[in-house]
Amino acid sequence: MSIGKRVLITGATGAIGSWHVLELLKRGYDIICLIRGGDGVGCFNRLAAIIGKDIALKVKIINGDITKPLASLDEQMINELKGKIDIIIHHAGSIKFDRKWQNEIMATNIGGTTNMLPLAEVLGVRYFCYDSTAYALNTEPRNPYEESKQIAEAIVLDWRYGKSMVWRPSIVVGCLSDGITHGFNGYYGFFSGFLKLKEQLAKKWASDPGQCQEQGFEFNGNGSLVLQQPLYIDYSRESTLNLVAVDWAVASMTNLMEKAKWDTAYNIVDNNPPKVAWVIERSFEILGIEGVRRLSGGINIESVGFWHDVQTSINSQLERFWPYINYEPRFISDVLTPAPTVDLPFITTMLNYAIENKFGYERSK
Repeated sequence: MSIGKRVLITGATGAIGSWHVLELLKRGYDIICLIRGGDGVGCFNRLAAIIGKDIALKVKIINGDITKPLASLDEQMINELKGKIDIIIHHAGSIKFDRKWQNEIMATNIGGTTNMLPLAEVLGVRYFCYDSTAYALNTEPRNPYEESKQIAEAIVLDWRYGKSMVWRPSIVVGCLSDGITHGFNGYYGFFSGFLKLKEQLAKKWASDPGQCQEQGFEFNGNGSLVLQQPLYIDYSRESTLNLVAVDWAVASMTNLMEKAKWDTAYNIVDNNPPKVAWVIERSFEILGIEGVRRLSGGINIESVGFWHDVQTSINSQLERFWPYINYEPRFISDVLTPAPTVDLPFITTMLNYAIENKFGYERSK
């Protein structure tokens, strides 16, 4: 059964949506990207900054805002698009976790999805794909993000105008071959603060190594940061961390869209994920940081002064990740092609790209 080749996609400037645009173009789809950018030039510039100008010229770009009814498209644009789209792929959403962002998360993930479904109906679109998360499978949501995805999933699967499909990827990282990513969230967000810390301490070391040693840190001949005063993280030795490469994820999504049963949710995950402890410990080795230790029962942290402030800052940065590094349900993939193995070369490829690009924080200044 052919579902057509004309796609309207949201979230095209995001870490997953941008790669999906590339995958769809490779397969010969005609693509319309709905982007929030103020005007046509702003929308184009946002997309071109992510996927490149030459590729951005291959798609049609329209300005829209999913948090507004009918994504804020006016009557003229709706009439122009009516009957010319076969599938809507809805990637856009908030990836924030913190409770303080709850209103924004709900408005974007639930409200945005609720707005896109009537738009599909007005445009005569019969197929709707929604990018959710594997962590929506948790019986009790652990944060507003998971809750919003659970609710949005139910809304999509209850849609009766046409056929729907929900994709549940786990933690998506960069491209398998070179680690390129268009967003440094999730796995990357956990480690970005440690790279900043290493850079800050490297400046102190270059200025006064003796004072640094008195403060409890030094840099060895390999350029690694060595902490005599340890920093602590609370993470599980038994739980897993389900990481998947973005190019595998979007290829899997497209395969499901083309071949799988509709009105169904599909897990896009690794059936054999590594232990979270292994990922964290190998990642610090790649980052060149020694002295970060696992917090376990009975450890009494008595850092003072400078190190107390550093530990407090680290705790604050990592608080939102705590559920993901201490418990993960067992996911079963619905994808025929197995996810790439998350081994040391995999982690090295992903982190080296992030380190070279400073986890994106310099370009966000």
